[in-house]
Amino acid sequence: MMKDYFYFTKRERNGLLVLVALTLLFLALPTIVRKFRTPEKYKFEEFRQVMAATTPDVNNPRPIASEIPVDLTTLNPQPIDPNFADKEAFLNLGLPPKLVNTIINYRNKGGKFYNDESLKKIYGMTEDDFQRILPYIAFRPEPNQNQSKPTAVVVNQSIQTTAPVIIQSPNEKFDPNTVIKEELLSFGLPEKIVDRMIKFRDAGGKFAEPEDLENVYGMKKAWVEQLLPWMEIVKPEIVDPKKINFNKKKIEKKENPITDINTADFEDWQNLIGIGPYYADKIMGYREKLGGFVSVDQILETNGLPDSVKQSILPALRTSDIFRKIKINSLSTKEMAMHPYITWKEANAINNYRKQHGPFKSRTDLEKMLALQPGFIDRIIPYLDFTELEK
Repeated sequence: MMKDYFYFTKRERNGLLVLVALTLLFLALPTIVRKFRTPEKYKFEEFRQVMAATTPDVNNPRPIASEIPVDLTTLNPQPIDPNFADKEAFLNLGLPPKLVNTIINYRNKGGKFYNDESLKKIYGMTEDDFQRILPYIAFRPEPNQNQSKPTAVVVNQSIQTTAPVIIQSPNEKFDPNTVIKEELLSFGLPEKIVDRMIKFRDAGGKFAEPEDLENVYGMKKAWVEQLLPWMEIVKPEIVDPKKINFNKKKIEKKENPITDINTADFEDWQNLIGIGPYYADKIMGYREKLGGFVSVDQILETNGLPDSVKQSILPALRTSDIFRKIKINSLSTKEMAMHPYITWKEANAINNYRKQHGPFKSRTDLEKMLALQPGFIDRIIPYLDFTELEK
């Protein structure tokens, strides 16, 4: 019934009334405080006097002129270019050292003065200072930008001045399909032409007749005519089909030797098909980190080893006892985490549990740890040594 949901006991009603009263009190509290608080009156006249004495006139943002008169008779002012003059030259014009440093810093940051007015905008430059040095400002004349620039002349490749090609007579006849690059160069042919010939042959091209050399891009007919007497193309020997032996030779398939994955050395791994020095080193490095292979399937975990190679060598692999185990009751967290199967988090959990509950005696003790998954225990158990420390 509805009454069951909206019925309050006497204690609940009293608590509700207190809660409503406190809520109203907190809502009205700011208004009550403002009503009874006497605002403090501050006198700003003294503050205004201090500010007026220290704040520069906003209508005259230029810095106040130096009160120390500059005696130019003691200096040696000379005409200067403000873009290149050194500090001493500016000081000889009677400028204050601080203003000179400002000018030098402006130039060091990439600033440049284009005219007299740009120099006048330097911070700290008063009107008196500017008028005093103005007669000595002399900008270096810049090259006339409107001066006509030299026009680049495009020379036709055919009329460029190049060394003439002189064809040398070979010492003996040659086949353009087999002659090497060095011999072609010794004939006097340009290297670019020779490279094109070699590239044509490497792509499977053949010169059927000596005159076909003229089809090489850049090869001149006159060059070919000079070499024609020395060219001799060897025709492929035509074999009588009746003399061809069509019996296919049986290719002996190399088989992988039986290999113990925990005792095989560098040479033994390279005897397997598809395993060279690189992969042999990777497999032995992973084996060393593990402490030995428990199963031949662990070869599949080697990083970078192609799947085709893994599957081809698996039938030839055999396993034996591993050569190093993890002393779970003595190793530190860092030492256990060096094993590929154990993370830092798992090693730390094992170490903390051992400190609280004593040494591990069997797999049963590991299974009591909630931080370890059953799959992790199955994977790591063959590598664990439960020997306790001697007291």
